[in-house]
Amino acid sequence: MRMLTLEKEERGVALSLTAQPMGADWNVTITGGEVPHLGAAALGTPYRHPDGRIGASASVLVLPSHKEDGLVKRAAERLAKRLDCAVLVSGGIHIDGLSPDGIAAVLALAEAAVEELGERMAAQK
Repeated sequence: MRMLTLEKEERGVALSLTAQPMGADWNVTITGGEVPHLGAAALGTPYRHPDGRIGASASVLVLPSHKEDGLVKRAAERLAKRLDCAVLVSGGIHIDGLSPDGIAAVLALAEAAVEELGERMAAQK
């Protein structure tokens, strides 16, 4: 398996996602904005419900005053469930002076990018 990369841009906001296979598992990064950095990380793990459905949960680490925890947690859970393997998602997106609507737009762009990356990861698995 090979590393996957995905670049998304909308309304002047650019995001970069990478997915590195690690055996049966994956290491994903999400960065963007003016100062890409490491703000939070989440380790998603799949589990099976008694009826056989796959679920996922994630443990999160976040640096003080950073707000990427929700994004990386949702991404780690979604990807772990979809791929039925452990997925570590780390990320940091910084854009000065972003309004609440701007934050919502960045999150929507990131969620769409994670979905597209997940499709590529599943196809490679």
